[in-house]
Formats: sequence, structure tokens, C-alpha cells
Amino acid sequence: MRKRILGKTGLEVTELGFGAWTIGGVSYGDVEKKDAVDTINSYINAGGNFIDTARRYDASESILGNYFKEYRNRENIILCSKTFAGQQMETVPMIREDVEESLKLIGTSYIDVYYLHQPPEDDGVIDAALTELEKAKEEGLIRHIGASIKGPNVNQMTVDLCRKYIKTGRVDVFQVVYSILRQKLYDVILEAQDAGIGIVARTALESGFLSGNYRPGHVFTEPDHRARWIEANLEFILEKTRDIGKLVNAPYENIPQIATKFTLTNPGISTLILGARNSDQVIRNMKTEILPPLPEETLNVLKQTYGYITERCNTK
Repeated sequence: MRKRILGKTGLEVTELGFGAWTIGGVSYGDVEKKDAVDTINSYINAGGNFIDTARRYDASESILGNYFKEYRNRENIILCSKTFAGQQMETVPMIREDVEESLKLIGTSYIDVYYLHQPPEDDGVIDAALTELEKAKEEGLIRHIGASIKGPNVNQMTVDLCRKYIKTGRVDVFQVVYSILRQKLYDVILEAQDAGIGIVARTALESGFLSGNYRPGHVFTEPDHRARWIEANLEFILEKTRDIGKLVNAPYENIPQIATKFTLTNPGISTLILGARNSDQVIRNMKTEILPPLPEETLNVLKQTYGYITERCNTK
């Protein structure tokens, strides 16, 4: 599998990463242990080396920990996790607690990239939160510091927050939302790249809505996190999905392949996280990696038609 350099970290990451939230159970539905194991195996056996999880991704961290304990060593796998702590000053001390809990659950002595997820906006809290992660980095508990910018909604506040973190000079990796329907961060991704920050993209398939599996009127129920999205905007996304489907031509077989390749076309992006709940989904995801670049004509249509609708797709 092709690899790219993750900014100033120097890490060689595969173009397609694995988002382990989908095997955590609850938020994307229950997943049997065998299916979780098969899913992880399929990703690694296909050559993938970048796995993303978080403290609040249901049982994701413990599932990964059990996998590495029972089935294979985590050597050569780049692991990333996140803390939701540090959004306010009073929760900054919990960052260290989350780092230690992540290490315990995953069963590892270090984590390659540890993010502030939905990171703080206040300058004082930003400084305190980054200082907490810098201490963990100095002790070897984590190797690189990240900021996972809140999503799936993207607006001018998102752009401004990215620029604020770029200016600190203290962040090694960004994780951001970037897809056909949410292109607003294109310029700031390149600004981050120029600053040496590695870029990890997520939500290229719009939490499954660009998978082609859903039709207008589909109803999600709790605890699926998509049940809390605005219905009218979901209908808008599904309408645009049908339009994108008209661009599917050989060798591309479906919308997910076009959506994945489009996100990876951004020169600032090092890797794209794709979720999967079973090995078949992993195989379909990985098949995209061998496809040729999107035709210039298709890229232009996707940029010109969907480049300015980001806020219209916001779902909360």
C-alpha cells in the first residue's frame, strides 16, 4: 500500500487508515468479537498501518488491546487515540488520566499520536492542555501531539480554530473533516502542511451517507449517533449523493471510491481514516487504493459543484 509522510512527525503512514470507532459497539451498532478481529486483520493484512481510536469510542480501545494481546504485536502499527478532556480549564488534569487509561486499555507503552479531540478555543486553556500533552510526550507516553478538530460540521469558526493551533507551533498533527461535500478546509490544510503539520482526514464518506447504503427517509435510532442529526440536512446530503452517483464511470465502480479518491487528492492530506464494521467493508475500502487518480474533468466538477455547500451539509 502506498505511503505518505505525516508532516514533521516523519511517520510513514498508509494512505488509508482504519477508524476503529465502528468496531467499538453502540455508536455504530453492536459488533461481534469475531467480526472485530476479522476487520482489524483484514486491514493489517492488506498492508494498512494506521489505526485511529479514542477514549470515548465505546469499547474501541479495549477491543484493540485484546486484539494486540491475543493475535499480533502492535509493532509497525501506528496507533492514535484522543482525549475529550481539556475543553475547559477544570478538565485539563483529566488529560493525563486519559493518556494513562488509553495506554492501559490498548496494552502498550506508548501511543504514536495523541489528540485533543474537539480541542479548546480559549488561549489559556489551549496553553494548559498542550502543556499537559507535552509532559506526556517528554515522558515517552506519547510521541506526537495532535488536535482533532470538531466535526462533522465545518464553518468559518473551524477554519479560525485551525489557524489558531497552527500559530502555536506546538501541534504535530491535525485530524480534520474533509470530503466532497465539505471542502471548506482546503486552504487551511495547505497552510498547516506548510507549517509541517501532518494532516489526517476523516468523514470522507460522510459517516456512511456517501456509501450508497441509505435512501431518503432512512431513520436512525439511538444509540446510533446519526439519530441526532438534523433530518432536513440529511435529506440534502442524500440528494447530493444521488448527483455524485452520476459521475461513476470505469474503472470506478461506486460513490465511495470516488469520495475516497477525491479526499486523497488534496496534496496536504497524508492519510484518510475509513471506518469498517466487517472484513468485506475493509476489502472494499482498500480496493480504492489501487485505482488511478480521478480524471481532471471529474475533479473539476466535484470542486465547482460541491465546493461551496459545506455549511448546508452541517447536521447538528
